[in-house]
Amino acid sequence: MLSPPIMHVLASIGKDVREGAWHDMGCWVYLARCGNNTLYTGATTDLLRRVREHNSRSSKGNGAKYTASHLPVSLAQAWEVGTWSDALRLEHAIKRCLRPEKEQLIKKPKLIYRLAERRNLTFFITETSQNLLKQADYHP
Repeated sequence: MLSPPIMHVLASIGKDVREGAWHDMGCWVYLARCGNNTLYTGATTDLLRRVREHNSRSSKGNGAKYTASHLPVSLAQAWEVGTWSDALRLEHAIKRCLRPEKEQLIKKPKLIYRLAERRNLTFFITETSQNLLKQADYHP
């Protein structure tokens, strides 16, 4: 079950917070900042769970090997897309970017549309609420 603060943030950006609905909300592509200030690009169907997995010392193989050795991991930016295929294509496009461009995507998330156009990605991309980014760092 989602914690009340997470439910409030999701409801504030128009997401369905009923039990089980969170998993049907689409797919996410994200940039995470690691403890050594490197950037990690990933894709997931559950953004908040994924950030928790990255930071879990007992992830049982669920966290990325890279982030496990560069803790803590914080969510820097994320975008929602409609399908897993779209998420993987956008993740690949971001991974091809140099670090300065990734830093610009973090500072100016709307630049994702320019990147998508350059890479001929034609699917719908939703910007992430700043409240959700802050919520990803919530520790009950």
